[in-house]
Amino acid sequence: MTPRVAIIGAGLAGLTSARRLLQKNVEVVLIDKGRHGGGRMCTRAVKQPDGRTAKFDLGPPLLYHRLRADRDTPWHRVTDLAAALPGGDLFHACGVMRVGGAGEVLSDYNAVRGLAAQGGMRELAFRLLGVPNDALTFHDHTVAEQLERTESGWRVHLRSLRDGAESVQTSNVLLVTSPVPQALELLQRSKIDLPEELRYALREVRYSRCVALYGVFGGGDVTQPGGVWFGDGPFEWIADNHRKGVSDVPHSVTAHTRHQWAEEHWDEPDAQVLDQLLPRLRPWVGDPVGPVGVQRWRNARPENPVAAQCAVLRDLATVIAGDGFYGAIPDPADAAVASGEAAAARIDGLLTQLARTDDRYSVARPRRYTLEIGVTTLAEAGTAIGAGADRLELSSALELGGLTPSMGLFDAVRERAGPVPVFVMIRPRPGGFVYAPSELAVMEDDIQALLANGAAGVVFGALTRDRRVDREACARLLRFADNRAVFHRAFDLIDNQAEALEELIEFGFLRVLTGGGRRPAEAGPASLAALVQHAGWQIEVLPAGDVRPHNVAELVARTRCDQVHSSARAPRADPDPALALPGRVVAARGGRDELREELVAGLRRQLDRLNEGDDE
Repeated sequence: MTPRVAIIGAGLAGLTSARRLLQKNVEVVLIDKGRHGGGRMCTRAVKQPDGRTAKFDLGPPLLYHRLRADRDTPWHRVTDLAAALPGGDLFHACGVMRVGGAGEVLSDYNAVRGLAAQGGMRELAFRLLGVPNDALTFHDHTVAEQLERTESGWRVHLRSLRDGAESVQTSNVLLVTSPVPQALELLQRSKIDLPEELRYALREVRYSRCVALYGVFGGGDVTQPGGVWFGDGPFEWIADNHRKGVSDVPHSVTAHTRHQWAEEHWDEPDAQVLDQLLPRLRPWVGDPVGPVGVQRWRNARPENPVAAQCAVLRDLATVIAGDGFYGAIPDPADAAVASGEAAAARIDGLLTQLARTDDRYSVARPRRYTLEIGVTTLAEAGTAIGAGADRLELSSALELGGLTPSMGLFDAVRERAGPVPVFVMIRPRPGGFVYAPSELAVMEDDIQALLANGAAGVVFGALTRDRRVDREACARLLRFADNRAVFHRAFDLIDNQAEALEELIEFGFLRVLTGGGRRPAEAGPASLAALVQHAGWQIEVLPAGDVRPHNVAELVARTRCDQVHSSARAPRADPDPALALPGRVVAARGGRDELREELVAGLRRQLDRLNEGDDE
């Protein structure tokens, strides 16, 4: 059976996701309350009293706008997307004037440049939707009123804004790309609970408002070459759609207000808005020669998007994306495209796993819960494998948090392990996880040598002093890791774990080892559950910490994870303490922690019982 995805919102994020999924032979149901799709990439055609039809961009007047004297930055994601579609060049360079605000110093003739779309910004949406594909069903001018989770996926209750007709669409996975406030409202109305951290982050996303006026005016050429970008006042933009190549009718003008003005006058009727704005517009474009329309954008532009590329609710087979995400990308249109692409990749992972294991498309159940055991000696490796470990993490000096083992120890453990994968800790010294260049060089050599000698993968973590992922260090180490890297429990020292998880996914880490924060796994199941949900199947989340036979069943049930990590150790007195050199750890305990076979066997037994319960 071909999997199906329902996408709510046909803006740039939704359309980008739809295109990517259709390329993978996935059925797509696209739902949008607007006409024709495109979201704020909106172009409207209006018939004039003289019979001509004028066209107006009602959303962004230009893409990538900036002063001509500013440092050059290339066009990127939107233009890359358009270039991959049939139909020839869509965007072309367009200039406007800049009128500075109070205290603003301008140069280079106050010139602004950006990109305009031939025929209007909505042409991009038309091209994205115009690729023939029988697997696409598009419901435009339609509202998704209710979401209903079922055993087989989702039921999306629709109402047409054309005739009020009601219908239901089913899907295996749900993608919501509406502006964040609308997405939250729909999920809340449908009684869908979000993880607390995600719900809080999304509630903090704010959008600016905008009121757009559009009509044909009788003024001169004061808005040449293509319009005006203002530094202050009620208007932010006045754009000439004829000079931009959008309208065949001269002086087809769109004027956009600033957020502050729109906020203050939002609830006023259209007639009152026109009474206040037309006198301020007249000196620039003259008097209107036909009707003047009013378009209100409640969610015109995200002011503080979240850093994550998208949000994944694995247990609900749901992804939330759009321009309210990917905060590292400054341009909202580029952010929407990038978030849509990320969402499609995450959905592809969800569908792959769902289709592989469950024809009802419910959450996939692991055939066997994976038990990873941390070992430090050849004897411990043999004990762990004999008691049921599926995977080993090898290190030395576990009492110091784990250090890189010797090559001799690794070779012996690898030979003893046989088909059981052995992942190896890469940590050149005890202490923190901020590494000097010389230490990173040692880590690089260790990674290359261990992988060349048969390690299944390597385990490391690198942080900055402000508790973030050290992107430069990770990129350097990952060049040699061959997509077989695990980010270890340094992750628990990071303040913003959702953002960090997205960075690890972006880098291509195979797995992240975590207790859910600065606490053991038993104390942090809520945080672990949120991470497991957000990760989807694009990165494995491996709960670790105080994982024991007495708590592993509850941990798996609460987090919905399919694997756990444990050191399975307990203190054991040193039989010959007089022959041991004094050391802080040994002296404090009068002995050392050792792997206990009964703990490994107990963990295996409890995990296997969970599988038996799944099969009933």
